[in-house]
Amino acid sequence: MSGKDAIIEKILEDARAIATATSEEANAKGTEILRLAREDAEAYREKNAEESLQERKEILQRQISVANLEVKKNILAAKQEVIGKAFTEAVSAIRAEKESYQNLIRGMLCNASDGDTVVFSEGDKEWATGAWLADFCKKVGKKIAFGGYGDFCGGVIVTGKGSDKNMTLEVELATIRDEYEPHIASLLFGE
Repeated sequence: MSGKDAIIEKILEDARAIATATSEEANAKGTEILRLAREDAEAYREKNAEESLQERKEILQRQISVANLEVKKNILAAKQEVIGKAFTEAVSAIRAEKESYQNLIRGMLCNASDGDTVVFSEGDKEWATGAWLADFCKKVGKKIAFGGYGDFCGGVIVTGKGSDKNMTLEVELATIRDEYEPHIASLLFGE
């Protein structure tokens, strides 16, 4: 081999060695990059799985809270309905005792002033007449006018120059209900 061929061979040999070394280095770097990418992907997957699980737990907890509120709301509505029925039955019970009920009306009429007008319940037509009112006024010495009948469960509405007084059973029991509802709920539901 001539000097020129030896130099070319040496250059080729060095080039092959550099190419082999560069190839091995590139393979090693590629393997390291793939290993790091796999580690990053695994860490990302684990992080997202944990976050996803936490998010699902939070969504489930919110749904449970909403469901619990809805149940409480429905229970409260049912209790309110039962209490409402109890007060409706109370109106019927009050009206069923004719003498006591008429005494209640008489007591209400004692709050009327001379010149006032009284309106009775439609349900009281059988006894609450102009004649009944005139007899009452004669006994207590008042001048109250008969104003007819109104669409309410019981009691009276008294109208006058100075003020009107709504003494219907609905209004009277609503006042009582506000005051005694917690006690009634305790009796009915053990609360």
